[in-house]
Amino acid sequence: MKLHLVGGFLGSGKTTAIIQACKRLLRTGRRVGVVTNDQGKFLVDTAFFRLEDVPAVEVAGGCFCCHYVDLEQKLGELMGSIRPDVIFAEAVGSCADLVATVLKPLAQFRASELAPTSLSVFTDARLLLHFLRGDAMPFSDEVVYIFEKQIEEAGLVVINKMDLLTPQAMVEVQGLFGRAYPEKNAIMQNSLAEDGVQAWLDWLDLQAEPRMGATLDIDYLRYGEGEARLAWYDAQVHLVVSDGDASVGVKTLIATVLEELEACKARVGHLKWMIEGEAGGGKLSFLSLPDPTWEQSLPARIGRQARILMNARVEMSADELRALCRRAFERSGVAVQVEEESAFHPGQPRPTHRLI
Repeated sequence: MKLHLVGGFLGSGKTTAIIQACKRLLRTGRRVGVVTNDQGKFLVDTAFFRLEDVPAVEVAGGCFCCHYVDLEQKLGELMGSIRPDVIFAEAVGSCADLVATVLKPLAQFRASELAPTSLSVFTDARLLLHFLRGDAMPFSDEVVYIFEKQIEEAGLVVINKMDLLTPQAMVEVQGLFGRAYPEKNAIMQNSLAEDGVQAWLDWLDLQAEPRMGATLDIDYLRYGEGEARLAWYDAQVHLVVSDGDASVGVKTLIATVLEELEACKARVGHLKWMIEGEAGGGKLSFLSLPDPTWEQSLPARIGRQARILMNARVEMSADELRALCRRAFERSGVAVQVEEESAFHPGQPRPTHRLI
């Protein structure tokens, strides 16, 4: 059994890549499982994996490093229920220092059955290009510190969403990355392409033994301050229309939330929506660098009612983010019932283990 840990900043495309990888592995007859992870408790990603018929369990309410015992338990559940050949463990996008707090503890304490095989760190090619150029980033320095440390400790950097760059920018990001990190393994990919994740899978297959690397030199006070600047807002809402199809209402609701975020120049890590209707559903993701074609990803038909799971990760106060979303729900004019919601800031990271 191979265990691949996948890290990377919010909105870097980890979930999409893992789903594509799982589908390819399943077609070859291999059994796969996924462990998702988040600071919150209502995870769009877990619902999305299950919608795609990929066995998934979750470590919720905190990162892998601070909930290490839960991670071991969930890995054990997957091994006992489906006996996977490959497990992907997807760390929350605000997490760093995975080598010392997850990989090394698993290798030392559970080497016979749960030893990790690799650490891949994903990054949005557009965000990475801004970073490498020294451009102004869409987040504060404290949050960018997390982004930088994630890349620093990666066994493999997956420069994802290359299709969103111009040909000139593709060449530029490759050159800048090679000069900044000459010792790093890197793969450039578009996870949505038919064979987009194959090079990543080929690299993973070659990892027979884990290469842990050195424990990251990281300032935990600064790391914690970066996490604390990000607000988490999770909501489960129910939308009903009296006649016609709810797809128009869903579109209006999402557009109004985006308008509110844009109006206050919010620094968005990611904004995810899982839509489940009587006639169809799907997932939408928005990042700090918006995609103007998002409406094309909405299902054509939903039915008269829909349940929507929303995950927002934004650099602002949690109270402001909750108020912003509530204001958008009301202003949309759509009949929305908020069934559950939560807004908070992650606490100071306190890993269960940290091995040098």
